[in-house]
Amino acid sequence: MYALTAKGMKYMDEYAVRAGIPSVVLMENAAKAIAEETSRRIPDRSANILVLAGHGDNGGDAVAAARWLAQMGYEHIDVHFAGKIAKASDEFKHQMSVLANSHPEVGIHGLRGVERNVLNAKYDCILDGMFGIGLNKSLDDDNIRLVNYINSKSGYKIAVDIPSGLNATSGLIMGESIRADLTITFGSYKTGMFFGAGRECCGEVKVVDIGFIPSGYANVSDKLTVLDRAFLDATVEEALVPRVENGHKGTFGTVGVIISSNGMLGAGMLAAKAAYRAGCGLVKIFCPSKYTGFFNVSIPEAVAVPYKPDDVLGAFEQFSQGVDAILIGPGLREDSVGRLLVKQILAGDTPAVFDAGALNLIAKNLKSLRKRKCPCVITPHLGEMARLCGEDINILARRRIGYTKKFCEKFDVSMVVKSDVSLIALRDSGHGQKLYINTVGNSGLATAGSGDVLAGVIASLIAQGNPLDAALMYGVMLHGKAAESFAQDGDARRKMMAGDIIDNIF
Repeated sequence: MYALTAKGMKYMDEYAVRAGIPSVVLMENAAKAIAEETSRRIPDRSANILVLAGHGDNGGDAVAAARWLAQMGYEHIDVHFAGKIAKASDEFKHQMSVLANSHPEVGIHGLRGVERNVLNAKYDCILDGMFGIGLNKSLDDDNIRLVNYINSKSGYKIAVDIPSGLNATSGLIMGESIRADLTITFGSYKTGMFFGAGRECCGEVKVVDIGFIPSGYANVSDKLTVLDRAFLDATVEEALVPRVENGHKGTFGTVGVIISSNGMLGAGMLAAKAAYRAGCGLVKIFCPSKYTGFFNVSIPEAVAVPYKPDDVLGAFEQFSQGVDAILIGPGLREDSVGRLLVKQILAGDTPAVFDAGALNLIAKNLKSLRKRKCPCVITPHLGEMARLCGEDINILARRRIGYTKKFCEKFDVSMVVKSDVSLIALRDSGHGQKLYINTVGNSGLATAGSGDVLAGVIASLIAQGNPLDAALMYGVMLHGKAAESFAQDGDARRKMMAGDIIDNIF
């Protein structure tokens, strides 16, 4: 299943029409699907239903759905026109004419002005078809008031394709947005359903097939493959290197975690524990000699390898030869030693995961990333990604797909941009860049140390012999699965700590 931008969905619609599927057929399929899903949620044929229709094709879908509901035996349907007659599309006019001629018992209101008596009535279900995925500017004051009023009303709210007022690409609220209980969307998820306020506004999302042609997706460059629990459960066993029963600690790889002086030691400890829980055979911690006692006590399973400030490079060269993957960044201090270690890792040939402080150092010298020799992945959150791109975080958040895609291409590096829903970009590798959006996990992941745990999991999977891209993608999903395993409800999510994530990996 894909998530597409508004531009991508427009292409899929045009692709189907060029292939010979009339737009009226797509609209009819959409309307029937809306009616069928509505009837599953509101089975009582005597329920009072309000259909809000704008002047575009989204309104046409809603009007056609009202006709289908009438054909299914619903007795009390009111359609309120919430658009502008002068802007009414031909499809909308056609659907309104068919409805009026075929089902005169359906109330049609608002064509000659606002009829507040209809809007003020009590409804069991409100179908929102005012604005569709083409909305790219803020609603005017009248529509904002209308949306706020609809949100204040009781009744089960169903959005047609996208909640009115929600940007289908970015998830931004364009002035105000309908808060739907259910969004019935056509063909694919919309990227805005995952970003920004998307999940808050959409409620449950049901993707329905209305006849788009699958081959068209090959031409949509910014499509996101949706990673969910079903995808993880169905593919993880085949995607990751199996664990053999006759192995030893060397069989399952060694992760090297880099700690700098005066860094946040707890971050490194969380990463090391996560690496063990994710299955590696050994963790070595490269740290200033003054910290070896701390790590020997706090995580005795790990091997603390000390270094002295005057011999960092010599000690690191020997250390790097004994590990299968390096993790640098969690708790890393952005000082001269940190810069030196980042530079050495980039110039080496040991696979690496760059996170947190290491990414901030790289952001100050992107040439080193472009000229690197080591195979690596990076794991920035939105703020770190903004620094890597030299962009304001608010602008980057609105255009994260484009920025992530371009950064991945420019620096030939696979990456996850961490947020409440994470975006993954896998580098070209001769097979075309691939973009993913991870939906596995919950709000419990929004806790200090969660990113350190994720970095440890990814490094562990790399050390075990998994390809970097597979380690990155499945590391993100396994991290999310651990959160789901620990926290099934809101109270558990509220109290989740990074250690709880570690304890539930796999």
